[in-house]
Amino acid sequence: MPPWAPCVLITGASSGIGAACAQRFLAEGWTVAALARRTGPLELLAAAHPGRVLPLAADVTQVAGVRGAVERVRAWRQHSDLHAALDAVVHAAGDFLVAPMERTSAAEFERIWRLTVWAKFYLTRELLPLLWAPGPAPPRAVVHLASLAAHTDFPDETAYTSAMHGVLGLARAQDAELRARGIRVSVVSPGLVRTPLTERHFPAAALEHALPPGAIADSLFGLVRTIRAGGYIGEIFHTPGEAPRSAAPVLQKQ
Repeated sequence: MPPWAPCVLITGASSGIGAACAQRFLAEGWTVAALARRTGPLELLAAAHPGRVLPLAADVTQVAGVRGAVERVRAWRQHSDLHAALDAVVHAAGDFLVAPMERTSAAEFERIWRLTVWAKFYLTRELLPLLWAPGPAPPRAVVHLASLAAHTDFPDETAYTSAMHGVLGLARAQDAELRARGIRVSVVSPGLVRTPLTERHFPAAALEHALPPGAIADSLFGLVRTIRAGGYIGEIFHTPGEAPRSAAPVLQKQ
């Protein structure tokens, strides 16, 4: 793989949307730092793409896990001739919780928020030295995977829905702060997607018209490509039965 090939770090890369994103970026010629807690799928991905995948087994909700993963990425990218060691970050790791408030423990609420919001904040913060690139390098992209729950409230999903609202606010705040450094932060908010996670929570009938993970990966890659070309899209909505639509003009420059 040429040293100039762009590089993306993807969390939740062992299954679902994260795995689909890894395959899409690889198909487009990128190198991928694939991060997840389960090592087996990551090793298989690395074996299928020799020299192009760095498998990272880590828990993004733990400080030590995040720092260890960042150091491994730093070492892996030292050979790169690019100004930036990383060109994009995709935060696809997540979990789902369906429970009324009285059956949602404080620990479960905190777990969902830590994985969904805190991990996106902390990993992005730790990766800033690898993302920031002085000079004429193309803009770098950070994309948070959210949900339509960031805009539509559902019963029995207080922890999940509130966390998704937090993701949207986090992305907007990060973009306002980091755009001057050539880093743009955006969100992809899909509707129901058929993944191993949703298959555990929803009956088959509810998933009949769910989106395939590859459709979300397509939207997300297009968003990264737009940012690297100098444009900006603040958020993409992707719902079953509808074409993806953005919440900001494709070529909005700020």
